[in-house]
Amino acid sequence: MGSLKLGSTVSSRDDRRWLFLYALETYLNIVIRAITLSKLGRAARDVNSFIKNIEDMRKVFEPNVFEWFFEALNDQNLPKELGESLSSAINAILDVMYNLDLLYVTTDMFREVYQDILPPEVRKSLGEFYTSDKIVNEVLDAAGLNADTIRGLYDMWRSGARDTLILDPACGSGSFLVNVVKRIFNSLEGRPLGDVVRFIESNVVGIDINPFAVEMAKLNLIIAIASEMTKRGGAYIPSELRVYWADSLSRPKRGQSVYKYNTLTVKVPALQKIVGEDSISIPFCTGVEPVMILDEAVKHVTDGRSSADFVQRAIEELERGCGSLQRDVVVPDLEKMYNILKAIYDSGNSRVISLLRNIIAVQALVGKCSYVVGNPPWVRIHNLDKNVLNYLRENYEWVKKKGSGEQSEESIAFNPKFKKTKVPFAEQIDYSVVFVERGLEFLKEGGVLSYVITSKVAKATYAGKMREDLVRKYTLLKLIDYSLYPVQLFKDVVNYPLIISVKKAPPQEGHRIKVTVYNTGGESKSFEIVQEDLPLYSGTSYPNKDRSPWVLAPPEVISTLRKVVSSNPRLGDLYEVMMGVKTSLNEGYIGSIDSCDPGRKLVRLRLEKGTIVEVEEHLVNPVIRGEDIDAFNFKWDEYIVFPHDISTQLEPLWDGDQRKVLSLLGLLCQNVKVRASGGLLEYEAEYKVNSSDTNACARVVDNLIQKLVNNNYRVDRVTPCAVDRCLEILDNKGSRVLKVNISIETNKGRCIATYTVSGLRIPNAPKATQHFIGLLEKLVKRDDYRANLPPWAIFRVSKSKFEEYRIAWQEISKGIEATHLPVTVNTDICGTTKQKLLIPLQKVYFIVEKDPLKALKILIYLNSDLARNLVKLWAWTARGGCYEHTSYNMGMLPIPRSLVDRDNTMWGFIKSYIEQLQEAPELNTVARRLLDSAKDRLLRELLENLEISENEYKELVEFGEWLNELKAPPQVAVEEGSEESSEEG
Repeated sequence: MGSLKLGSTVSSRDDRRWLFLYALETYLNIVIRAITLSKLGRAARDVNSFIKNIEDMRKVFEPNVFEWFFEALNDQNLPKELGESLSSAINAILDVMYNLDLLYVTTDMFREVYQDILPPEVRKSLGEFYTSDKIVNEVLDAAGLNADTIRGLYDMWRSGARDTLILDPACGSGSFLVNVVKRIFNSLEGRPLGDVVRFIESNVVGIDINPFAVEMAKLNLIIAIASEMTKRGGAYIPSELRVYWADSLSRPKRGQSVYKYNTLTVKVPALQKIVGEDSISIPFCTGVEPVMILDEAVKHVTDGRSSADFVQRAIEELERGCGSLQRDVVVPDLEKMYNILKAIYDSGNSRVISLLRNIIAVQALVGKCSYVVGNPPWVRIHNLDKNVLNYLRENYEWVKKKGSGEQSEESIAFNPKFKKTKVPFAEQIDYSVVFVERGLEFLKEGGVLSYVITSKVAKATYAGKMREDLVRKYTLLKLIDYSLYPVQLFKDVVNYPLIISVKKAPPQEGHRIKVTVYNTGGESKSFEIVQEDLPLYSGTSYPNKDRSPWVLAPPEVISTLRKVVSSNPRLGDLYEVMMGVKTSLNEGYIGSIDSCDPGRKLVRLRLEKGTIVEVEEHLVNPVIRGEDIDAFNFKWDEYIVFPHDISTQLEPLWDGDQRKVLSLLGLLCQNVKVRASGGLLEYEAEYKVNSSDTNACARVVDNLIQKLVNNNYRVDRVTPCAVDRCLEILDNKGSRVLKVNISIETNKGRCIATYTVSGLRIPNAPKATQHFIGLLEKLVKRDDYRANLPPWAIFRVSKSKFEEYRIAWQEISKGIEATHLPVTVNTDICGTTKQKLLIPLQKVYFIVEKDPLKALKILIYLNSDLARNLVKLWAWTARGGCYEHTSYNMGMLPIPRSLVDRDNTMWGFIKSYIEQLQEAPELNTVARRLLDSAKDRLLRELLENLEISENEYKELVEFGEWLNELKAPPQVAVEEGSEESSEEG
């Protein structure tokens, strides 16, 4: 956030909100500093003394973006009335603060105030969710930051060591720093208080990109230290607090010149918007640090001295360390650096210079920290500013794009490489991954990182490279999984926390990690796992096995899992795990039947938001959502407008002539942009033309129009015409196909033509056409929409999804709940029973097995306690103690080899059930009957084929059910004689 100039205009609603937030933070910053000054015995009653006291204590109060009024009050161009009003308002705040009794102000008093004031969506975008003391202390405990450790650091520091730092690289309001301070005082009882304070000021370090958070952290540190000193009969006067306003992820790069000097390049993406440059390079030499040259340049800029004066002074400094320099080489570098700093200063964003200086200071911490702790932001990386995103992609290995083939973006992820199922690799990487990589850089060898981050990193595809490096290169000390914990641990946000503690040292053979897992009842289990056993595919031949999901389960459960995984194929290898169709606008497609008009074959649907729409009955089909599926059962009570051709390949319905005309005009291409306005569709196409030919663009368009004529379409010019071309296109029988208006724009060799199209229609469906034309703007904004589709198309529709036998389950549930989902069902529409396609939505996943016997067996297996609880060991968690049964998670489920082999030997006795049926089997009914009569036999044979014992089975199932179902322990033993009676049934 740069400083804002008084008098600047703000137009958009979002900008007004940010301006309000900026004003609010300025106000709170004044309050925070007033309290801090009061605590330090320098209380200010008016703005002049406030500014003076701040300037006198620059080692505590770093210049920040909220000091804009310092300059404003001295601005001779500021209208007198505005200056007096500003001064009066600040004086009023300071006078109130001066007269308050601030004796009992405690640490973090502003944390909840700030949390409540900042809009939730803003906090979400920034990842600003503050951490409870309970979690803070668990993270510090996981790091091993106890009294003995702190005393050891203190003694090392006293003996001259300077790699004893305790760093929080995303410190927020300072929760971790404050708790570290308390631990230090409690651990160093009896040591000289002055030394303890100096140890804290030298070694407790915070960094945050939010300048307001930095101010809060400093105040909280001052209060915490002063409070601890008061308890011990001392007083605290701060010397220097090491809390930096900086981007801890910025990596200044050192370059070596052949001309005796080096350069340090600091890249700050935000600079691009301020001065058109995203980085600044600073020449330096041995003994002449970059910050010295930066400070000299800043001094010359702020004093209004010339570039030449600065260059001369800088060369004198550099030659002290480098010796004689080749001036014609170094002078341009120095001049460019000066010009960038001057542009920053002239833009009114001079505080950004402090940010640059702090980034250099932060880089000096690399390799100097004994502990890195904190709660870094949890933000999906695709939500970041494009410049920031590109910077992270270029500089951090765990999120880096690496070209194509084996070095593609996929190479940072875990790819299970199923033989049949495709797993998408979308950019869903979490920001916290980068903070782990950077945090390990800050550590010295043998140092410890301890964070609370999203538990997704333990299982999601995107964190594959991170998991691989942590398992191979570092020593994992402790993992505490709160992903199923029933109590909200962070205010106003659903979260799935994981505490992770890592030592910067290669793991020793057989090293064991301490693991604690919480369940949905708030209970915990603790155990130890050998580090190399942490990945799901440990010890197997699967590709990228060290990137596979981590299994946080007791060793005996992992042992059983290994047996099942190592000797059996996966569901994703045998079948394509498919997702249901996707509308991306359910409110325009799905609803309940309100009434009918049988004579006109029309149905009135009450859509999701209450709108009633009339559409043709032949387009209406029953639809099923994920929550409509249970084990061996399904239901539906809603219908979907399905504008696809169910008689062929399920392609979207589209008038053939209209599609051909748009194709001949070159509009059904990937590079064509589509938008809609006022019920009209607009295609924007760009063509390369000769910039010197003023008629080239029009000629391109006219050539396309001629294609229509050459294909037996009649093209009539319509007048009057407000744009370049107004056309009515008719077929060879004289019937109108489309109306197309064309606007042409030529600029610097770029030809842009906009085709405004009216008259689109769904064949034989005027009512549905009218409905969807009213939704055009929303339809074309859908993420999956492309120019080669009609705007009403539903996505992810294919013939392969409508074949027997579909074995389906809902995506999010406490355990797999699978059913046979028939392709068609009989449904009563308008008093008539008709057979209709049953359309699964995207929260329904399924496979297709054409052999009814195999389909039945897989259905029974998927609903088994074994399969349900196996998937829990690697699946992502969701709200309410549920799991995500996606193509990725379900694709990794081992399927007993003998269930799907050629002879299909497992559960062979089921075959007779199928053979006795007179018609195509309704698998759910058959499966329920089998379980009623032969459940014990099915289980016994399953265990025999998987070669696991009853006890191993019980341990695995009990742990899985403990996680989120809390059922009674499973019973495996079968009484004598029950098998025969089951067979008779």
